[in-house]
Amino acid sequence: MAVGLPSIAASEPGPDRGDVPPRRQHPAWIAISAVRQLRGFAVPILVLVASRGRDGDTRMLVPLIVLALASVVWQAVAWRFLSYAVEGGRLKVQSGVFARRERFVPVERIQAVDLGETPLQRLFGVVGVRIETAAGGSGQADVVLPAVRRAEADALRRRLLQDRGPLSVGSAAALTADGARPGAEATAEDGELLRRLSPRDVLVAGATAGRIGPALAAVSFGFQFLDDLLPESAWRAVTLQAPGYGVRGLVLAVAVGAVVAWGLSIAGAVLTWSNFELRRDGDRLLIAHGLLDRRRRSVPLTRLQAVSVGESPLRRLFGLAEVRFESAGFAGASGEAGVLVPLLPLAEARAFVTAATPGFSPPSVPALSAPPPRARGRYLGDALRPMVGLLAVALVAAALLPAVRWWWGAAVLVLFPLAVWDGLLAFREAGWTIDDGRFILREGGLSRRTIVAPVRRLQWRTVVQTPFARRAQLATTEAAVASGGEGGSLRLRHLDEGVAFGLLALLASPPRSDDARPHPPDSASVPQSPGFGGAADEAVPAAGYT
Repeated sequence: MAVGLPSIAASEPGPDRGDVPPRRQHPAWIAISAVRQLRGFAVPILVLVASRGRDGDTRMLVPLIVLALASVVWQAVAWRFLSYAVEGGRLKVQSGVFARRERFVPVERIQAVDLGETPLQRLFGVVGVRIETAAGGSGQADVVLPAVRRAEADALRRRLLQDRGPLSVGSAAALTADGARPGAEATAEDGELLRRLSPRDVLVAGATAGRIGPALAAVSFGFQFLDDLLPESAWRAVTLQAPGYGVRGLVLAVAVGAVVAWGLSIAGAVLTWSNFELRRDGDRLLIAHGLLDRRRRSVPLTRLQAVSVGESPLRRLFGLAEVRFESAGFAGASGEAGVLVPLLPLAEARAFVTAATPGFSPPSVPALSAPPPRARGRYLGDALRPMVGLLAVALVAAALLPAVRWWWGAAVLVLFPLAVWDGLLAFREAGWTIDDGRFILREGGLSRRTIVAPVRRLQWRTVVQTPFARRAQLATTEAAVASGGEGGSLRLRHLDEGVAFGLLALLASPPRSDDARPHPPDSASVPQSPGFGGAADEAVPAAGYT
């Protein structure tokens, strides 16, 4: 603890107490900040050290050591000028060595106080505190305190959130003398337990996530790093034993890459979702997870804008799903941001949404209104368009590059039946309805997503109609909710143009008490608008949200 600055545990502000006096963070902030400063140079430093080490030249280590020492000294100076306090109902953060900066955040504006622990923070016995308001988003919290003692962080969190609703934690009775909860780490020990994942669930979540793309990117980056790190003789030996550009070599390379990417996806899920717990504490959801980096996030129910149930192809096969949320100003850009629960049986999805976010669960399982039959070709075209572009690129490459074989382009044709299947499924699964003031839509083909958003939460609505769609009397309705991530958009493709414009009118109107559960619009129930007059959509059951 910094000299001259009192511990928050010694004067913990309870529900009836006053301000938190100014204090610095734990001195571990110096090491943590220095490591973060140097982390961006990690790969170049390793490559430089490895290459110079092979040549027997270690003189380059001297400037690296000087750089590291200078970073530590500068962070130590900066730490002396960094403090936080709660004064007059405001969180005050001061920083800056030469240019002083003061930031004030009204306590009543604070929406979430999240705690997290990296291995380095756990080594020093501190946690990171992320403080968010409704203005947050784009992956950035409003205030970040990277090195606060556990007891101080817990007390600060209670102080900042005490005006935002009850913390059923119960309070000080559950605390030890130093202000810490027994065994308190980054776990959601407060409130009613809604969901917990076993180690088996975590493995299944990683194996069925279907997020191989980022893993393949990691594999590619790893090979590039090894290319700089390993000596040329090692690569020459590998090249001599490689099977070449034949069919066997290509299939082997794809298979090895897929297996490695799948393994990385499982490993990533283990690191991210181990020790997962979801609890509801009054008007907040508390989400805790992580094996090495332990995180505890609080999500106010008042900030929720939409809830979605997603099914990857593998999860659809086994009747599993993932539940996500969109929240106004939620500062999350990582893969786990916005995940309410990473895995649960699809049959339990509706009951889970009712328990966790009751405002987003319809009172019944509604039938969805589907696009008209003439839209089937449009859905097929959407699915085949990327395949056609990929085939064209492969054929051009085969014609211009000697190393590319002609049959590489023909191999793309194998993907066409899969694309046709995806397009037909997308047409069959698409649907929407408005039930008790909730806008419900389902989209996707092999991967399916069902979204529930209160009509009053929609920020904007529009209808898009291309010249070709106008000739077919089709249109696309788009809307969006406030979101700190990238999943706030809602899109219904290739609806009958009359239904699309009618739906736009319904979404623009607030729900009425005398018509709490409006039905899908048809030619008799929707306000007349340009292009209106097509046939009503076909009703389909809401499979996928049971």
